Amino acid sequence: MIIKSLSIRNFRNIASADFIFDPKVNIFTGNNAQGKTNLCEAISVCFGKSFRNPKTSELLPFGSQDNETAVEMCFTFDNMPEKENTVIYTQKNSSFDLKFNGIGMKDAEELYGALRYVLFIPEDLYIVKGEPEKRRGYIDFVSNMINRVHNIKLYEYNKALRQKNNILINMSGYDKNASLMLESWNETLAKLGVNVMCGRIRYFDMLAAGAKIYYSMLNNNSEILDVKYESSVMKDISFTADDHIMMYETYLTRLRESAERELRMKYTVVGAHRDDVSFYINNMPAKDFGSQGQIRSIAVALKLAEAGMITEKSGDVPIIILDDVLSELDEFRRGFIINHIDKFQIFITSCNLSDTEKFESGKIWNVNHGKFELRGA
Repeated sequence: MIIKSLSIRNFRNIASADFIFDPKVNIFTGNNAQGKTNLCEAISVCFGKSFRNPKTSELLPFGSQDNETAVEMCFTFDNMPEKENTVIYTQKNSSFDLKFNGIGMKDAEELYGALRYVLFIPEDLYIVKGEPEKRRGYIDFVSNMINRVHNIKLYEYNKALRQKNNILINMSGYDKNASLMLESWNETLAKLGVNVMCGRIRYFDMLAAGAKIYYSMLNNNSEILDVKYESSVMKDISFTADDHIMMYETYLTRLRESAERELRMKYTVVGAHRDDVSFYINNMPAKDFGSQGQIRSIAVALKLAEAGMITEKSGDVPIIILDDVLSELDEFRRGFIINHIDKFQIFITSCNLSDTEKFESGKIWNVNHGKFELRGA
């Protein structure tokens, strides 16, 4: 898809702004806290949900006498470039209204699948250097983005996991009935856990391969990135999404082997909820040895690979929003992001004017106190 235009009224520090976007590269440059990220958020609410998850009152400018926010986005789909579509987001008091081509959406999730975008924000660096749940969450997000059934499987698994853990918490010594219940829950968890793991790895290899390619391009082929799925169940056993019977048997065996430890710890110590993803640069763990620039490059490579997956699996080309992406990157990597991501329409925010010195084509806006001035206009 291509966003043609955007109109914003009374959104955070943006009183009024209208944009006609370039179909490829759009850059917004200015100091911190001027409105660049607010613009990105305004785009995201048109896709169904703000990436900041704010309270509705937080979108209104501080001290504003007007109690209504409005964002209107005009765009085209790749398979029907001649037909313009609109999404209008309005918020008044504590309620919001979202309309797609004039049709009201009862839930923002209804836009899921129709409108697709990939977002990088600085917090995404924790996918690489943060705790395992951040990486699991990202893999689950990507899996669900391609196949919405994944979230249903994950919900069922987590529900069963809570049930089993409640039994472990309340056990004080051997209890025959409780032990029988634990065995029953082990069988359920093994079945559901395999579903979750298969949902992840079905798309993980594609994501990892894409990230490896983009990372190499970002550093001019001087470094090699490897991304590995670390299963607490399968450990060093090779497996694919087609090995579900072997995975189930192995899963159940691991749970039974962990019974005594689980009684001591009072929670389930192995399973899909304990899996992780590891990143290696030239065979060295990036989490431990990667520089800030390398960590940021991995996160960007993941997002670009994510966009490629959406395109390949759905046939829809997503837009890409890169908020504060250029910090801590060297000149080559900044130049690659600005000038050589030509498969997608991208929106980039930057605090450094020098980032645009070698800008080849597209549009640049200077941002100051919620006002946007198109350079060269």
